[in-house]
Amino acid sequence: MKKLNKVAQEPEAVILNVKQLIQSNFQIADYQRSYKWTIKNVNDLIDDIITFQEKKAYRIGTIIIYKYLDSEKKELQEIVDGQQRYLTLLLLFKALKEKKQPNPSLNFDAPSLENLKFDNAISIGNLKANYAFIKTRLNDFDEGLISFFLEKCEFVQVTITDLGEAFQFFDSQNSRGKALYPHNLLKAFHLREMNHVQGSEKIKAIEHWDATDPFLLKDAFANYFFKIRNWSTGNSASYFSKDEIGVFKGVNLLDNHLYPYARPIAINAKYVGLKQQILYDFNDSQEHFPHQLDAFTINGEWFFDFVKHKSKMVEAIKDFNNPYYKGFEEKSKAYEIVEKLKSYDAAYRTGDKYCKNLFEVTLLYYIDKFGEKQLDKVLPLIFFWAYRPRIKLTAVRLESVDNHARHPHSLIRLIRESLTVSQILIYRLKPITQIGGNSDELAKLYIENNLIEA
Repeated sequence: MKKLNKVAQEPEAVILNVKQLIQSNFQIADYQRSYKWTIKNVNDLIDDIITFQEKKAYRIGTIIIYKYLDSEKKELQEIVDGQQRYLTLLLLFKALKEKKQPNPSLNFDAPSLENLKFDNAISIGNLKANYAFIKTRLNDFDEGLISFFLEKCEFVQVTITDLGEAFQFFDSQNSRGKALYPHNLLKAFHLREMNHVQGSEKIKAIEHWDATDPFLLKDAFANYFFKIRNWSTGNSASYFSKDEIGVFKGVNLLDNHLYPYARPIAINAKYVGLKQQILYDFNDSQEHFPHQLDAFTINGEWFFDFVKHKSKMVEAIKDFNNPYYKGFEEKSKAYEIVEKLKSYDAAYRTGDKYCKNLFEVTLLYYIDKFGEKQLDKVLPLIFFWAYRPRIKLTAVRLESVDNHARHPHSLIRLIRESLTVSQILIYRLKPITQIGGNSDELAKLYIENNLIEA
């Protein structure tokens, strides 16, 4: 359909609640990508609505609308960005309205999904699967939560009358600036979880975050924190996107309805007085900070303290001149391996970078859990396990390392399950039977340690 909007206006931004939003008659353009939200995305959204129901409002996100006149001078509104959440909200409304005991606050009309005419098989499949899942969670929605969902869950709707400008705005929102990085979305989330904290205290809590190189933060989350959280539980960690930030959303210790598993953490936090240490008397000693890389997140200022300490560990683990890599006897395997990695000529290759990252991630995970206990024995084990794809394969791809790391018998999985260092040291590497032939320099170390079959 030809779009004949002739007079472009300044972008208009308004705040709409869900009820207002889903009553709007939006079009889904042919150029839009498929509806790809999964059950996990829907589940996270519902959990967020439940989590924030005690607050005055919950800002779900932004929706960008292109408004134009068709050939018959009829005004139409087309979604440029935000269709994933919009369609999910329609599914949730539809399921709530069709519930056996309907709520009077749902007595209004919204656009029918059937009228949107989805031709894409992926979209149709995801819509059906998500709708079926939503119906399993309807018991969570009592009258109060339904009212909060409709009246207090909000969107910022940006309406633009020039299609080119709409796409430019979309691009600026999603492809440039700090806001595009998932870790900055986490910053916003955890700041919202600090509504009980005064402004001056918030500044103190996040001052390290704001003073840290943004590329270090991006690298720490995407290539270390996220990978440890996912690989240690057997999940893929190839890419850290905004759809994956849920792994860093946890519990608010001020919640009046803490689950039993969170109560010991709350008691410990109160006993240690960690909040006062974070804000007023910071001490860099790890013993004062009981955060673990594979543990669930404590929301708010506790999250920023976690990032403060763990990002320093990431910075250290990437530097071979750091004390982590010193103190080994010169004739030890650990010393030989560190010296080899320092001078390794092919370290610049993409596949070698993947293996080096796996080595660093695993070493960081070990140190975070066990300290530097018997590091001279554990470091060689981590090296021979992490660089195994480099020796076996001619070309090491991201997927190869991802599969190696999350394998049920991977060293990372063992670190998670172990209670003592001795449980890790009994890990045995099988000799490699086929060499990829693309790293003779490292292969010599494997041969000397009988890790390549003759």
